Amino acid sequence: MIAFYLPGGLPVYAFSLLLGVGACLGLLWAAWQSPPKHALLVVNAGLFSLLGALLGGRLAYVLARWPYYQMHWQEIPQFYRGGLAWVGVLAGSLLALLVYASLVRQPAGFFLDALLPLIGLLTVSAWLACWADGCAYGATSSAWWALPARNEWGVIDRRVPVQLIGALLAIMTFGMADWFKPRFKSSGQVALLALSVLMAGMLALSFLRADPAPAWRGLHWESWAALSLVVIFLGILLTQEIVRRWRKQRINRAG
Repeated sequence: MIAFYLPGGLPVYAFSLLLGVGACLGLLWAAWQSPPKHALLVVNAGLFSLLGALLGGRLAYVLARWPYYQMHWQEIPQFYRGGLAWVGVLAGSLLALLVYASLVRQPAGFFLDALLPLIGLLTVSAWLACWADGCAYGATSSAWWALPARNEWGVIDRRVPVQLIGALLAIMTFGMADWFKPRFKSSGQVALLALSVLMAGMLALSFLRADPAPAWRGLHWESWAALSLVVIFLGILLTQEIVRRWRKQRINRAG
């Protein structure tokens, strides 16, 4: 969906526009929340993560639809037209963040917590972008709470508001994470917990979606990805807590 045209007839797509606004606001919020001495590091980490998210999301999307892109290879670098897989976005951003943290010799968990506003606003804007562009839509419904939404062919029907539910879930998840952040003792824990909740929501919402997607054993591949990520994030969180308590016990015994 084209939002408007720039001078010269250059189209600005709603999907790209909403993602860009979410990324900019998220970076500004993350920088504002960070201590002044860390603000530049956090912004650089955010930019690094956004680059990884863009490359990873596009790569995953292209690979999932390789038969089409094999015949239309010239469309592969056309990011502005949409076409990002959230699994690749998340994997690419986390990998880029780990690389950046190792380069500046800072804990990755510190950056992960600091970039919660960016992750949250980008998730919200992605769901709204899908609503505007006709992706990740729900099944048609005659219920009173169904909302108008388009599919990938531009046909508008009253549907289960999957995109709106996803956006609201992201707002609540990251809002609560920001509220409880001071109560967590180890860096990265609140972000991992927020991502676990978000992936659990993605798993639940995947069963309400009606858009065509590759499936395996009766489940969309995104359902399997969300389930796997819930297990991974909770596993890392549990391991961190076990290690933290073990170290605390060693210190107490030594003292």
